[in-house]
Amino acid sequence: MSRSAAVDFARPVVSFAPSPVRRWIALRAALAIGLPLTGLTLAGFPPQQVFLAGLGVFAVLYGAGAPVRRRLRTIPGAGVGLLASLALGIATADHPFLAVSLMALVATVATFLTYSLQIGPPAGFFFALDVGIGNLAASHGADPRTILGIAAVGVLSAIVVGTADLWVGAHGVEKAAVASAEELIEAYIDQTDPSAIARSRRTASAALNRAWTAVTDGGSEDRFGGRLQRMHSRYATAVSRAVGGPDDEVTAELALYEAASARQVSLGRPRARWSLRQALRWPSEDLLVAIRVLVAGLVAGTIALALDNAHAYWAAAFAVLIVHSGGTRRAQLQRSFQRTVGTAAGLLAFGLVLRLDPGHWALIALVVGLQFVVEMLVTRNYAAAVVFLTPLALSISMSVTDMDLSTIVYDRGIDTVVGVGVALVVVMVSGTLGRPELLLRAHARRVVLALDDVLADLVERRTRTPEGMDAHLHHCRQLYVELLASDQVATRALADAPRAVAPYREMEQLLAHIGYLVLGATWNPRMRGERERMALARERLGGILDHKVSRTRSAAAIAAELRSVEEALTGS
Repeated sequence: MSRSAAVDFARPVVSFAPSPVRRWIALRAALAIGLPLTGLTLAGFPPQQVFLAGLGVFAVLYGAGAPVRRRLRTIPGAGVGLLASLALGIATADHPFLAVSLMALVATVATFLTYSLQIGPPAGFFFALDVGIGNLAASHGADPRTILGIAAVGVLSAIVVGTADLWVGAHGVEKAAVASAEELIEAYIDQTDPSAIARSRRTASAALNRAWTAVTDGGSEDRFGGRLQRMHSRYATAVSRAVGGPDDEVTAELALYEAASARQVSLGRPRARWSLRQALRWPSEDLLVAIRVLVAGLVAGTIALALDNAHAYWAAAFAVLIVHSGGTRRAQLQRSFQRTVGTAAGLLAFGLVLRLDPGHWALIALVVGLQFVVEMLVTRNYAAAVVFLTPLALSISMSVTDMDLSTIVYDRGIDTVVGVGVALVVVMVSGTLGRPELLLRAHARRVVLALDDVLADLVERRTRTPEGMDAHLHHCRQLYVELLASDQVATRALADAPRAVAPYREMEQLLAHIGYLVLGATWNPRMRGERERMALARERLGGILDHKVSRTRSAAAIAAELRSVEEALTGS
C-alpha cells in the first residue's frame, strides 16, 4: 500500500463525515439510561443491580432515527428480543461454549431481520451482548429474576423515553426529512457544475425517497403530502429538462417515471413480509451478511474461550460488530481499524476513570454523559465514538459482574484483537462464498421478479378495480425499492472486484433502464393499454428467469435477452 493510499485509508479516524442531526437521538438515549439508573438507586437497589437496567435500555437505539409511529413498533420489539436474549444467556449459565454458540445464532437472526427490514444499526450487536452478559452475570450468582426484572425496567424506560416525542413534536422526523429533501432539490436545480450535476441529482433523489419513506412510516401524508408532491414535481421538471444535457444518466424514461410518480404514487417502504421473502432468496447480500455474523461470532468466541478468557463474549460481540453492517470490503476493513484504534484509546480513558475512582452517583452521571457523546459521534467518526463507548461499556460491566478491574481491561484488549482479527478473515474469505458478480446478478434477479409482477398487473388489467390498483401500487413500490437496492449492491460489488463485475454492472444498468421504462409506462394511459406489448415483454423476461442465477452466465448473454425485452416494450 502506497503512502497516499495508507493516508486515505486512515483519514476517517481523524475526520468527521456529514451526518443527519442526532442531538434528539442522543438526548433520548441518555435520558433512557439515566432515568432507571437514578430511579433504582433512589429505590434502594444496590449498585451492582442498578446497572442491569442498561441491558434493556439498548432497545432505544433501534430505529432511533425513524418517525415515532415506526418506533412505537420497533423499540418494544427490540426490547422483547433483548429480554429473550438475556433469558437464553441465563439458561446457559456455567456453559460458556453453549452461550457463545447462542450469541452467534441470536446475532445472526437479529442482523438478518434488521438488515432486510432496513431498521439499521446496531443490528445484532446488543442482542449478542445481552446473551453474553446474562450468561456471565448468572454464572457469578446473580438471581435470574433480578436480572430480567431490572432489565425489563430498562426496556420500559426505552419505550417511554424513545417515543416521548409522540406527545411533543410527533412529526419532527418527517419535518426534518422533508426540509432536507427540499434543500437538496433546490441545490440540484441550482447546480451549474457539469461534473457535479449527476451526483447532485442522485443525492436529491435519495433524499426525496427518504422523505417519502419517513412520511409514510409516520402516517403523516395529510400533513406533508401536498408539500412533498410539489417538491417532487419541481424535481421531476428539472430531471425532464436534463434529458440530452450534461447528465448522461438521465434518460427520457427516467424523466417520465419521475414525473408520473410525482403525480400518482408516494414512494415508501414495501411490506415486511415481501422484504423478508426476497431477502431469503439465496444468494442475497442479506443472507451473506447474516452468514458472516454467524461464523465470525462463533469462531471469535471459541478462540477467546480457548484462551481461557473470562469475558469471551466480548470477542464474539466485537466480531459481530465489524461484519453486521455489510458494505464493501474496504469499508469493513476501515471499521476494523477504527474499532482497534478507538478501543486502545478508550482503554486509556477507562484507566483515567479508575484513577478518579468515581462514586456511584458520579458513575451514573458519567455513563449518561458518555451515552450522549457516543450517539452524537457514531455516524460522524466511528473511531471517536468507540473511544467513549469503551469506558461506557466497561463501567457498566464493572458494576454488573463485579470482576477484578485489571482482568476486565486485559480481557477487553485481548478480545478486541481476537474479534477484529476473526472478522477480517471472515470478510476476506466470504468473498469467495458471495462472489461480487454473483451478488450483483442475484439482486438484479430480484428486480426482474418485481418487474414481472408489475407487467402481470398491466397484462391482466388488474388496475381496473380498487383492490387491483392497491396491489399494483405495492408492486410499483417494490420494483422501485429493488431498483435502488440493486444499484447499491452493484456499486459495492464494483468496488470490491472491478474487473469481474464491470460487464455485469453494464447489464444491471440496462435492466434499470427497463425498470424505469415500465414504471413510467404504468402511469401513461396510452402505454398502460398496450397489453400485447407488455405481454411480449413479460414473455421474453421469463426467458431470463429460466436460468438459475447461481450458474455462471456471461453478462453479454443476459444483456442480449434484456435488449429483446426493451425492444418489446418500445416496439422498436
